[in-house]
Amino acid sequence: MLPSRCLILGSGNSVSSGIPLGLSNHIENEVTFGINESIKFFDTTAVTFMDWCCYRDRFDLYAQHPLTIGAFDTHIGKHIEGATPCPKHDSLTLLPWSGKWNDNPLKNGLYAANLCGGFTLHLAISLGFKQIFLLGFDCCEVNGKTHWYQGIEGAGVFNDYEGKERTGVGKKETGEYKTSIYNNHDVAINVLWKPFEEIDKVMIYNVSLGSRISVFQKIGYQSMFTILNQNPIKVNQEEVQKEIRTLLQPYNKAL
Repeated sequence: MLPSRCLILGSGNSVSSGIPLGLSNHIENEVTFGINESIKFFDTTAVTFMDWCCYRDRFDLYAQHPLTIGAFDTHIGKHIEGATPCPKHDSLTLLPWSGKWNDNPLKNGLYAANLCGGFTLHLAISLGFKQIFLLGFDCCEVNGKTHWYQGIEGAGVFNDYEGKERTGVGKKETGEYKTSIYNNHDVAINVLWKPFEEIDKVMIYNVSLGSRISVFQKIGYQSMFTILNQNPIKVNQEEVQKEIRTLLQPYNKAL
């Protein structure tokens, strides 16, 4: 049986305030879903992605991870003329996703909110987690950076469909965010997350006091650590990974 809580490790720079406080130690003992580039820096329970280019360009890392979960995309595992090949490793789990909310998400599509964070949050809820901590869900610049790994060479940089380099890290010379959705006004950003308010009996904490996402209760890292320490757990990562893989197998479109 899975624990009742999990962490979702996003990319926002607010994560950098948790790292010196011992975030890595907690990640080792908690069920943690790492998004995209986190695979290069943290050993998480699972790693998730939506962009097939991200998976392709980090294939060696994703293929070695014991639980890689991605959004289904026809580019993966097939040769498509004009596109750089994107292989598929045997243990990959690919799940359907949707831009609309639905009541049977694992079958009909996880609600993505146009971001991998939304895809992963709906996944965690669908797996039955009742207490979820969102880390790095900023949707803005925090202390001069958009991502906690900003400035590390190669981090967050991918090639697009045509092989051209692209990144969502930082800002353009015009002042616009390179992650385009961050350029939306606050109302539009929160509309994407509103459907999650309808979920009963699931407590979602946004561990980013400066986040533009106001749908969820905001707390700081010290508050999160206090909550975790009040009910300490130490999960067996291999057992949890096996159980999640089993639960998702009927919906795995990579098979």
